[in-house]
Amino acid sequence: MRIENPTLRDLLGPRFWLLWLGVGLLRLLIMLPFSAQLALGRMIGRLMYKVAPKRAAVARTNIRHCFRELDSEAQERLVVEHFESLGITLFETALSWWGSERKLQPLLTKLEGLEHLQAVQADNQGAILLCAHFTGLEIGAKLLLPHARFAVVYRRMNNPVQEYLTARGRGGHSDEAIPKDNIKRMVQLLRKGTSIWFAADQSYRRKHSALVNFFGQLAPTATVVSTLARTGKAKVLPFMVARKGSGYELKILPPLEEYPSKDPVADTQRYMDLIELQVRQTPAQYLWVHKRFKGAPGFEY
Repeated sequence: MRIENPTLRDLLGPRFWLLWLGVGLLRLLIMLPFSAQLALGRMIGRLMYKVAPKRAAVARTNIRHCFRELDSEAQERLVVEHFESLGITLFETALSWWGSERKLQPLLTKLEGLEHLQAVQADNQGAILLCAHFTGLEIGAKLLLPHARFAVVYRRMNNPVQEYLTARGRGGHSDEAIPKDNIKRMVQLLRKGTSIWFAADQSYRRKHSALVNFFGQLAPTATVVSTLARTGKAKVLPFMVARKGSGYELKILPPLEEYPSKDPVADTQRYMDLIELQVRQTPAQYLWVHKRFKGAPGFEY
């Protein structure tokens, strides 16, 4: 049951004790060297692959349709690698929320294109840092923070402990944490010249959505980025995060030209095309356990 705006006091009951124990353990484990966290994360991911067959089946279906050029063995290796990346995400998120700057900053091995965001901010214009659901999404925002200020958008969690931790975690490494359904607040901030970190690439089948191409499949996708850019009078700058070895590479692309256009569906297709290019560079790091094509004609999980 969701608790609106939970405080720590709301979340100390016995039904949450096991979850808090896991949180405490994770906070301790991020004291390990990062190489050890990577190794442990991969082990946890391989365990998840075995004990979560339904999620593995979702990832397997997505990868089979998106990487038809791979044979079945290669596809399954990619599924396993994806779960290893998911295991690492536990530590990436914990580091983002509770890690020290001394621990984090050596992990940033490359930051490209910061000048594009700085130029927009220097003009006091709103900017949408347009991300996607890669496993390094959280730590990418944290690593960018010493170099640029921005607000972040997040999805409300049904579990109140997760909601509390996510809101505090993201709010702690940004100017503000905004629930993704609070479009009014996003527009207000953009019009004031604030930058917003936002990912809108998951399956969405309600009003203001469209079926766009993603890896040759129709994918139900929100067209909200085009609307936000128009109403918030903001520039849109794609922001990519990739884990390479034991570090992270961040890349901010120049503002998209003639964006938004008069066609929000075409704008959304441009967004998905950019994501596909990035996925092909780091395929195991995209969120394949999400039912990305749910609701598309003829697609079943």
